[in-house]
Amino acid sequence: MNLKRFLLLSIFTYGICALWAITGVQGNADPIKTPSVPFTVTLGMLTPQQLEDRAEELTTTTTSTTSTSSTVPFTRLADFDPDTKCQEWFQTAITVGWPNNTETLEKLGRLLWKETRCLNITPLSSDPELADRFNGSDHGIAQINEIHTKYVEQVFNMPFAEAMSDPTLNLRFAYLLYSDIAEGGGCGWKPWKLC
Repeated sequence: MNLKRFLLLSIFTYGICALWAITGVQGNADPIKTPSVPFTVTLGMLTPQQLEDRAEELTTTTTSTTSTSSTVPFTRLADFDPDTKCQEWFQTAITVGWPNNTETLEKLGRLLWKETRCLNITPLSSDPELADRFNGSDHGIAQINEIHTKYVEQVFNMPFAEAMSDPTLNLRFAYLLYSDIAEGGGCGWKPWKLC
């Protein structure tokens, strides 16, 4: 076999292989399709460092101690009874970790109504009526008791009264109490006697 014929046959074979690879066609078969991979998200528990990072984010984005944060993104809430109390706090609660489900939101509404009638009762309130309602030991919208002072100060790296006067941080800490107890197999509502 001469060299010219060998090179010509090699180039022809290479061209056919390249054409086959580009078009993905094998004889009468359909073109090869790239399989689509579904987008998945894996959720897991937050690490202590992630909790601290989120707490720092919350302390820097809160705009007022008497209203919800202006940077809270809107989340479609689970369906709940329209007569549920304290609905105005649900978006904030979902943002700081509370589960977005009917049962939890309705019970959270009952808790906030029972404890404060949906008001952020704190000794640091600029509203004298709210400051006058302070009982001396329970702070904020979810009435976090001073027995949690050390834990609150560790999580938020700020004084207890200041942290618990912020409704966003107050709801976040209430969720931490709830979830810590629930993860241990107990009733997460126990600190508020709703079990």
